[in-house]
Amino acid sequence: RSTGRVQKVAYDGTLLWDFTYSTSTYCLHHDICPMPNGNVLLISYDVRTAAEATAAGCSVGHIVWSEKIIEVQPTGTNTGNIVWEWKLWDHLTQNIDSTRANYHATIIDHPELLNINYQNGSTTRDWIHMNGIDYNPVMDQIVFSSHNINQLFVIDHSTTTAEAAGH
Repeated sequence: RSTGRVQKVAYDGTLLWDFTYSTSTYCLHHDICPMPNGNVLLISYDVRTAAEATAAGCSVGHIVWSEKIIEVQPTGTNTGNIVWEWKLWDHLTQNIDSTRANYHATIIDHPELLNINYQNGSTTRDWIHMNGIDYNPVMDQIVFSSHNINQLFVIDHSTTTAEAAGH
């Protein structure tokens, strides 16, 4: 469910943090994960245009609701700094069109990447649908689930945002 907003409320009902992260191109949804350092991991849709999807090798030219994870450091009652980010869009593959981005003839050789054409039919904008998120502080790893493709993914949080964009 799309919300775009997360709140931290004390047991007595006092609102401690009220953070909104929502525009026409991104929106918080579903789960959050408080971290030991006081920051919060948040799941967000990452809307991509039909042109972006086609350029990335999507076989169906439609808007794609990709996903991203942001780590937010609360800085005030209604504010926060994004201190880390991981985008699914940076980790795509496809074997449909060798003239498009992310082409790999043999997808199975790239388990670190996700096939943009896997279950991405003509009516599926909410392609992956991240649903749950958790953090392992011992290994500095994030795990998230995908409702639509029934998978769990583990990503390395020890990277910088720039490193997280790579493979």
